Amino acid sequence: MEEGVRWCSWLKILLASIFGNTLFIQSVFSSSDALVTTATHSPNAFNIAVWILVSLVMFLVITLVATEKVHRTLVVFFIAAALMFMTYAFGHFIPELRVLTLDQAFASIDGEVIALLVGMMMIVGVLGQTHLFEWIAVKLFEISRGKVTILFFSFFFITAILSAFLDNVTTIFLIVPVAIGIARILELNPVRFIIPMIIASNLWGTATLIGDPPNIMIGSFAGLSFNSFILNLWFPVVVMCIIIAVSLYSLMKWELSKAKKIKNFDKQLREMKSTYRIKHKKLLVASLSVLTLVIIFFFLHGFFHMPAAIPAIMGAALLMLIRDRLIRRKFWKCHKSRELMEERIHKTFSNDVEWLVIGFFIFLFMIVGAVEHTGVLDLAANQIQITFGDNLLYCALAILWISAIFSAFLDNIPFTAVMLPVTASLINFYAGQGIDAGFLWWSLAFGACLGWNGTLIWASANLVAAGLLEKEKYHLSFMEYFKLAFPLMLVQVSMASVAVYFMFLGV
Repeated sequence: MEEGVRWCSWLKILLASIFGNTLFIQSVFSSSDALVTTATHSPNAFNIAVWILVSLVMFLVITLVATEKVHRTLVVFFIAAALMFMTYAFGHFIPELRVLTLDQAFASIDGEVIALLVGMMMIVGVLGQTHLFEWIAVKLFEISRGKVTILFFSFFFITAILSAFLDNVTTIFLIVPVAIGIARILELNPVRFIIPMIIASNLWGTATLIGDPPNIMIGSFAGLSFNSFILNLWFPVVVMCIIIAVSLYSLMKWELSKAKKIKNFDKQLREMKSTYRIKHKKLLVASLSVLTLVIIFFFLHGFFHMPAAIPAIMGAALLMLIRDRLIRRKFWKCHKSRELMEERIHKTFSNDVEWLVIGFFIFLFMIVGAVEHTGVLDLAANQIQITFGDNLLYCALAILWISAIFSAFLDNIPFTAVMLPVTASLINFYAGQGIDAGFLWWSLAFGACLGWNGTLIWASANLVAAGLLEKEKYHLSFMEYFKLAFPLMLVQVSMASVAVYFMFLGV
């Protein structure tokens, strides 16, 4: 009892200290013109008290997710709910605490990302019923003759190439189940086997217009074509990819050396082929046909001005209707068709869709929406313009590195949205001096996309991979990913800095 009272006392002191210091700092700096910056895109003026509050919130999110004392979905759920509660309970008395209303919370959810995730989860779930992924794993095993080095580089570069021409979330959905199957055969830890594929997916997604969401935003805002992304980003990304692949293999060589040695390869292969056979061939043909159409419309979505999520959810709906029709035709003579149909639909919506991942994204978007609303991102963008605007090279490198760091520890989508008009303003400023500074767009693309490789919690592909692993009873922790991926992210951004420097020389 005494211990509980003591904890309550400490909690009261802590809360009083936070609110007291926040209000004190606000009163001190409210009259200082030097420290009050009007946000360009946010309806609220930025002030130091809100900055402290938002910084504490983001520190709390990152710390709790990293330490994994609480499940990451529960962390963002509680903090998003707490921000809304604080807005209504205390915002009436202290207007600065109105950081996230219910309308703002719903408006901040990126519906396209959620719809894309749900649609692709459903398609992959139906496709998984045919055991296609296990069959592909067996084929790769046969081609490599069970040699783990060949498998490692094959998966890395297959993931990379697919991510350049598909969005990286779709690629992860397709590749991770296959990789888990191979890791099990070789008795390797699937978690460690998947991390290089996450890095490859985000890295090569940088190379094209459709690979990563920030590139889609940049291309749409600046009027840049699919070909312009390839011409300017393809070669640096290829060089980075080769160096990172070799680096990852060197770092993981000791772990990969523990792979199971296949003594009788032919016998093992026969057993695998007999165990992992294709099932439901008609459903397989239908699933691959629908997936092909979805991919084609991913390429054409810019031509139709169609969000990338539309082909995904249309494909999911069409595929489920086809599966329903196949079940009815097969069991039309008995009552089993209705039961089986309902069972499959229930399984698709309840098991195949990773609702913990979807929930994490929804509440994370709400938190980032609160950060964006307070004007913190606007302040960072404006500071880049003020500090580095006089030197084109420094400006390009600042955009690159600041975008990368923000993308590693915050969602890069709202930051990219804020940086778009700032980057355009800088390009117009230099154009007035007769300087073509269009390569600043590539600095922003490099930073926003490569930064995703730094941490686990902010990138769609990273979280989807973690969700697929959890579905198979494997756990990818924040720190396990961070220790391997964050240093390599710094290497990637350093190499991107070299590419930006050569672009600067070409101006």
